[in-house]
Amino acid sequence: MAKKAPPTTSETRPTSNAQPAATIRHGNLKCVLWRNEGDKGPWYVADLVRTFKTEAGFQDTNRVAGEDLLRLAFLAQQAYAQVLELKAHDKADRQEGPHEPHY
Repeated sequence: MAKKAPPTTSETRPTSNAQPAATIRHGNLKCVLWRNEGDKGPWYVADLVRTFKTEAGFQDTNRVAGEDLLRLAFLAQQAYAQVLELKAHDKADRQEGPHEPHY
């Protein structure tokens, strides 16, 4: 499937010992995707957050203003597409054997 270049960025950042599978940004909104292992194989969860600046620096919250809901929906749609792609890579890895992750 061909991808259009959306007005977002995708990145991977380490946090303590765990690394997110992907981070998708749209302005001050971001979705961090986490890969988990279970008895039935890998599965993904998402943290949807809004970043804001205070005197103490940048902070994240899960509270979103009403006017940001459509942007959040757009971000969630992109995150869903990213999860499908990550699952496809997981499936291919199981069929081909282990090698470098496709993050």
